Amino acid sequence: MGQTLRIADEKRAYTLADRATYLTHKPKSDLRILIEGDPMLINPYAVIVVSPTKHPHVHAEAARQFVEFLTGKEAQKTVAEFGKDKYGEQLFFVDAPAPGR
Repeated sequence: MGQTLRIADEKRAYTLADRATYLTHKPKSDLRILIEGDPMLINPYAVIVVSPTKHPHVHAEAARQFVEFLTGKEAQKTVAEFGKDKYGEQLFFVDAPAPGR
């Protein structure tokens, strides 16, 4: 993605990019955000536990603990605040379901 932004900047072209990569390259380019906030542009990351029934070799309990960690309040806060101090705005937007959902 970084190379894509560099080339778009050199050619004065349009491109799609994730916010985190854009913000990290912003000081080195003249690119600016033209469109943001449209639901069609959402780029979600997800975490799932693979079925231990279908894949008995997986470490399902460790995977469940990892999911609980990632979706927990502390990790969600860390992800939401990551980079704010350096880039002046949020790089990632969390959307983990509330516990028990």
